[in-house]
Amino acid sequence: MVTTLPTEVLIQVSSYLNPANLASACCVNHAWFIPFASKLWRSLHKDQFSQEALLGALPQRLGPECTRLIIMEAPVLGPTAGRKYGYAIEILERNPDLEEVSVWFPNPVEATRQLMRVVGIVVRMKKLRKLCIDGFMAPEGVLEYLLEMLPGLEELSIEMWQANPDAVLDPDFVTWRMQRMASEDAGNRDRVGLTPTAPATSATTSATPSAILLPAGASSSAVTTSTTEPPRQLRRLSLIDIEFSFEYFLKLVQDYPLLESITLEVSEESAHFRPGESPSYIPFCEQLGILCPRLDQLSLRSVEINSDGLEYLLSAFPRLKRIAIANTPMADCDILRILLNRSGYSEILEEIDLTQDSSRPSGVETLEVLRRFHRLRRLRVTSGTIMVGPLIQVFLIQRLNGADDEQQQEQQPLQQQQQHPPAASNQANSEDLQGQGQMHATPTRPGEHLEKLEVTIVGPSRGWAPPALFVDEYDDRYGQQERDADDADRTYPLYNTLTTLLKDKTLLDMDGLTLDYEL
Repeated sequence: MVTTLPTEVLIQVSSYLNPANLASACCVNHAWFIPFASKLWRSLHKDQFSQEALLGALPQRLGPECTRLIIMEAPVLGPTAGRKYGYAIEILERNPDLEEVSVWFPNPVEATRQLMRVVGIVVRMKKLRKLCIDGFMAPEGVLEYLLEMLPGLEELSIEMWQANPDAVLDPDFVTWRMQRMASEDAGNRDRVGLTPTAPATSATTSATPSAILLPAGASSSAVTTSTTEPPRQLRRLSLIDIEFSFEYFLKLVQDYPLLESITLEVSEESAHFRPGESPSYIPFCEQLGILCPRLDQLSLRSVEINSDGLEYLLSAFPRLKRIAIANTPMADCDILRILLNRSGYSEILEEIDLTQDSSRPSGVETLEVLRRFHRLRRLRVTSGTIMVGPLIQVFLIQRLNGADDEQQQEQQPLQQQQQHPPAASNQANSEDLQGQGQMHATPTRPGEHLEKLEVTIVGPSRGWAPPALFVDEYDDRYGQQERDADDADRTYPLYNTLTTLLKDKTLLDMDGLTLDYEL
C-alpha cells in the first residue's frame, strides 16, 4: 500500500508538496508524520507562518515512539485564539516522556513571556536527557533550578543568556528559590559562627566543597546531599553568548563530577582568561580541575585568553582528548606549541580544532603535531598551511617506523618460543602470556588513527598537483590560455607520492584535503 512507502521515498515526495498538503500528509499515520512534519517545519517562513497548517500537522500527543521535539523560531509558543498558552507549549505539557527538547525563542519579548512556562513544564520531564534553549531570558537562579530538578539530564545547552527580572515566574520556581535562599543564609550564619554546628553523621556528610575551597556563597546542596544518592548525570554543558564569571561557574558545576565536555562562548563583558588581569583565574583553574576530574573535551569561543591563561587551564585537565578554540586573540602556532609541550597529551589527544583568524604561520607546529600525536583522529587548523615536502617526509618516516614495528611484532613470538619451549614449566607459560599481553599493549603509531585533516597543503608551484584540486581553480594568478597550455599532458609525481602515503592511513577522508600552491 502507498502508506508503507520507504522513508527515503516519503522524504523525496515531501519536497514537491506545499504546506497545506504537507499538513494533510502528516495526519495519515505515524510513519508519514516525521518526514512530512520535518519538511513542513522548514517550509513555513516566519513572516508567512501558517497556523492552520501547523495545527493540523502536529497532534497534541506525539506518541510513545516520538522522543525528540525541536521548536525553532516559535511564534506558536505564545497565546493563540482560544488558548491560554501557545500550541507548542500544550504539546510539551501533553508529552512528559520526551527525552530531547530544543526550543529557540524568536525574540526577547516571547522569551520574557513564555520561558518560565516552558521551564515549569520541562522540569517535570523525568526522562529528559538533552535540553537546548536559545533565547534564555531568565531571572537569576533559573539555570540552577533546571539542573537541580533534572538530575538525570545528560546534556544542557543554553544560548543568548541574559538576566531578565521581568519574566513571569513559575510558582514552583518561586518556592524553590525561597528555600534555597533560606538554606544559603543558614550556611552563611554557620560560617561566621552565629549558629552551632551539628555534628556530622555518615548519612549527611558529603565529599564537600569545603575541601576544595569553593567561593563564599556557593550552593549548599552539595553539603546536604546524602552520599547514598546517585551522582547527577550531567555530562555535557554548553553556555553560548553569556556573561561569564569564575565564581558563578564554579558554583554551577560543583555538583556534577561526571562532566565530560564544557563549551564556553562568552560576551565582551565577561572575565578574561588572563592571569595578570584576573587574580582569581589561577585558583579558578585549580578548583575547576578538582570539580571536573573526568573532563575530556573543552571548547572555547570568543574568549579573551593568552598563552599563560591557556597553560593554566590545560594543567587542570590532564585527560583531555578533544580541544576546540575559535575566535580568540591567540595565534594558532602558540596554541599548538602549548599542546606539544603538555606532558602526556601526545598519547591521549584525539581532536584539535582551531578556527582562528591567525596571520602567523603554524606549519612547523602542525607538522610536529602530526609527527608526535599517536592517537590523533581529527586535525583542523583553518588558517594553517603545510608545505607538501616536509609533510611527505613525516609520512615516510611514519611508514618506515610502522614497517619496523610490524617486523618486531613478527619476531617477538618466535623469541618467546625459543625462551620458553612447550615443555617448560607453568611459570614459563605464565610469563609467555604476560609477554603476549605486553605485545598487544604496544603504543599506536602516529597517524594510524587519522580520519580528518583540514589543513591547506601547499606545493612549490602550480604544477605539483592537478589544478582542479586547488582551493580556487580559476584564480587570477594564471590566465585561462596559460592554464590550458600548462595542464596538457602533465604528470604530478609529488602529488602522486603524497596520495600514495595518505592511502596508508586507511581511516583518512581523502575528499576533505585542501591543496594550494606558491607563486
